[in-house]
Amino acid sequence: MHLSRLLLSHFKNIENADLEFSAGINVLYGDNGEGKTNLLEGIYYLSVCKSSLQVQDKDMIDHNSQEAAFFGEYTTDAGMAEKISCLLTRQGEKIFKRNGKRYEKLSSHVGLIPVVMVSPQDTSLVFGPAEERRKYMNFLLSQTGSDYLQAIQEYNKLLFQRNRLLKQEYLPADVLDALDSSLSSRGDWIHEKRAELCKLLQPHVIHYYELLSAGKEQVGLSYESDLNRENMATQLKKNRQKDINLQYTGTGVQRDDIHFSLGNHALKVCGSQGQQKTYLLALKLAQFSLIRQMKGVAPILLLDDVFDKLDARRVAHLLHLVTKNGFGQIFLTDSNKVRIEEIIHALGGPHSIYRVNGGVFTYEKTTDQSIK
Repeated sequence: MHLSRLLLSHFKNIENADLEFSAGINVLYGDNGEGKTNLLEGIYYLSVCKSSLQVQDKDMIDHNSQEAAFFGEYTTDAGMAEKISCLLTRQGEKIFKRNGKRYEKLSSHVGLIPVVMVSPQDTSLVFGPAEERRKYMNFLLSQTGSDYLQAIQEYNKLLFQRNRLLKQEYLPADVLDALDSSLSSRGDWIHEKRAELCKLLQPHVIHYYELLSAGKEQVGLSYESDLNRENMATQLKKNRQKDINLQYTGTGVQRDDIHFSLGNHALKVCGSQGQQKTYLLALKLAQFSLIRQMKGVAPILLLDDVFDKLDARRVAHLLHLVTKNGFGQIFLTDSNKVRIEEIIHALGGPHSIYRVNGGVFTYEKTTDQSIK
């Protein structure tokens, strides 16, 4: 599936844009702060129903406007059209439609148009708290199965209810028993899915890191969870009095983490900036491969400023990887026009180029005859 046309209105610094794209590589170049990342954010939002930057919906609207509108026209691998629209208002309304029909639940849309975004903010996966890595697992699993998104939402609701109950002076044991039973069943299922995900991710991460780094370093990925030792019901029962004393639930998948390693050490401790960025690229390429494998379609790949802190050799390896068969539509941003021209010349094939200046996109060149 690829995005053939995108319309944005009053979205951040983009007042109005009506753009057509190649099914291959689409380049956005311009100085920092001109709107390159904003366009990628618009594409991401249409797929995921939220920002990759974890900002509020109202902050996606131009400061001088009361609403922002998105429209994306997609073409499936079978040649069918999918039209997705979104309207955001300052009053908090968010309306998503598929082919003109409004979604009753936004969760029904997540996963329809898979997307993988690589951006400078990915460093939070290395240096941020464990919550960032749990969000990463939740996002990936939600794109590959709607049942996971529902399970994690139910788990968080039950966890909130249990923690609120633990703060009460009177604690009915039967109610706590019922909460523990429901929380445990969902927690064990989430743990199973996350453990399976990390098991599948690890060989892909190793593979892509070796390709990007020419096999110079060894990396690893492991899943850390309280439930690796024993199931959640057993732990909740064992730690009930401790939870009552602390007034919160001290065990469960809400404490999960992923450990990234370089050699025998933690990536965030011993990795250089280049090694860390290479690892994150390998992780996102692994994510791409898993989604393609599970859903049978290639996600849209968004590469935002990926060439910073990568040497020429690793850039060459990356470009070789993302232009091989199996990678579908690609959007990439850069501030270096000369580098962009060299990349396009080296890659060949269908592509389109837009110069970005103050939220305005000027079409420059393409070899894809389907783009007019």
